[in-house]
Amino acid sequence: MIDFHAAAESNRRRSRALVGGVVLLAIAVGLALDVALRSFAGSVPVVTVLLLLGVALGSWVAQRFGDRVVLATLGARPADPANAEQKQLLNLVHEMSVASGLPQPRVMVIDDPAPNALATGREPASATIAVTTGLLEKLDRAETQGVVAHEMAHVGNRDTRLGVTVAVLVGAIALVADLAWRIRVQPRRDRDAGGASAVLLPLLLLAAALAPVASRLAAFALSRQREYLADATAVALTRNPLALAGALERIAEDPRPVRAGTRGTAHLFFSRPHPGRADAREGRLADLWSTHPPIASRIARLRGMASARAASPGEGDASLRA
Repeated sequence: MIDFHAAAESNRRRSRALVGGVVLLAIAVGLALDVALRSFAGSVPVVTVLLLLGVALGSWVAQRFGDRVVLATLGARPADPANAEQKQLLNLVHEMSVASGLPQPRVMVIDDPAPNALATGREPASATIAVTTGLLEKLDRAETQGVVAHEMAHVGNRDTRLGVTVAVLVGAIALVADLAWRIRVQPRRDRDAGGASAVLLPLLLLAAALAPVASRLAAFALSRQREYLADATAVALTRNPLALAGALERIAEDPRPVRAGTRGTAHLFFSRPHPGRADAREGRLADLWSTHPPIASRIARLRGMASARAASPGEGDASLRA
């Protein structure tokens, strides 16, 4: 039996740890810039204070509007019930909402031929599930149902809230570090500034150097185990592991990237929007470079679930009800 309350609490802890890490990085960059620019108002480090205010604002924006920002950048639009494929999608989302005991999320469509999907939202009551037109065209009803159930699992586990926070704050880290590199200010070589500069300026360089790695924070914050858990939850909802395995197989056959997908939003998708070599590997090193488990591993687990269900047809199913 999957403990969904524990999963949600785990993601809350990850959210707090992520925000704490961003605050520490902002302090390091801010203090180094304050020394380099001599931007102290008395004993108050002006740049540091401004950066912390920016992080606080960014965190608030991520929680309140992050999902809208992500959906806007992807060009998502509301599903059209007049379209046969999109009407079927609306029906499937309703079915999975009833099966999971969760509020029905908004349903949106992304005009992109690559088959993929994602879920966003601060809470289940304000969640959104978006799928690409490519997914609707390539998957049959049962396979699409499996993908929808997977995304509903992310909603129930509160992965969506953490995912949007990651997407917005990782972007903020990159902007701050990029600013640090561009300023290129040499510290004044007077006796008062020299000692502090020698200590704090390396922090500026270190923080700026970490910017390329910031996009990988999604891999730490939303580990591959979150995807495995969502797959298992989808099976509990649909009772059809082979349909979800079939969806993954069709997606693996079409490696085209989602055009509007970015590193900062990669962890939100059903499968990585820009497949790479790390996506086919397992292990701790691979975990640092990919936000999703290898598709082949996910398929193997799902087929193992199908075998287990065939051997134990009376096994009960879990619920996502909060």
